[in-house]
Amino acid sequence: MDAEAIQKIQELTHAAAIGNPGTDVPSILVPSGFKLQSLEPLMTSPTRFRGTFATTSLEDYAEYINAEHGGRVFVDTESMRARAFFDLGDVTAPGHGEHTAALTLEKTAAYAAMLDADGKAFAQKDLAHWVEDWHANIEGEDSNGNSLSPMQLAAAVRRIEIKASSERTHEEGDWNSSRSGLDQLDARSGDATPAIIRFSCTPYEALSQRTFTLRVSILTDDSKPRLKLRVSGLGADQELIAQEFKHVLGQHLADGATLLLGTFAKS
Repeated sequence: MDAEAIQKIQELTHAAAIGNPGTDVPSILVPSGFKLQSLEPLMTSPTRFRGTFATTSLEDYAEYINAEHGGRVFVDTESMRARAFFDLGDVTAPGHGEHTAALTLEKTAAYAAMLDADGKAFAQKDLAHWVEDWHANIEGEDSNGNSLSPMQLAAAVRRIEIKASSERTHEEGDWNSSRSGLDQLDARSGDATPAIIRFSCTPYEALSQRTFTLRVSILTDDSKPRLKLRVSGLGADQELIAQEFKHVLGQHLADGATLLLGTFAKS
């Protein structure tokens, strides 16, 4: 046995002799250059359960949590997400927090299409096509308060025309002359123009259907009209959707689960 091997044995013996003084944390002093290897992969079963379940289905998420019993679920209503921990433990007996379940609700296609249209200026043909694409979700109203079917609404959008009128004044004096002018563009679509689009849809799976009001503004700053949509009270609607998310999730969970509003991250 050479001198280097003898030295390594002495270092390991010394580390084992020191042990773990002054602390309850399991540890060992290892000489520089050594690397610790876990033997857990060689064991018949792991020392504890680790894993993350992730889904976009509220029902499947609740079923998983109820099967595990006693999870703590943190709900982030702003991002429409939830995360459950099953092994956090408590202050006196903390757990590792390595068994989790994550839920992320996805917008339905109709709700995503409505949000994409919010604040967008459409050409006449594009908005008419948008109305026809989502006709099952749409009801209209003109500037006179009359109801419009989706087909009537699309036709009214196509009929909008820009009417230009000009007014000129010219005055000349002995020492000066002045000229003023006014150009006015008016939008017309027969007797009335499209004013409101009511869009009904389910924002997220497992939540209730809602009706959103989109106001139609006609932009006449060009030779061809453009139509801009704006969802009225969208922020208030989204707050109600977030509250419903927490309420519905709570209804799906068994008594053993704890539902908390907020987020949690291990430090």
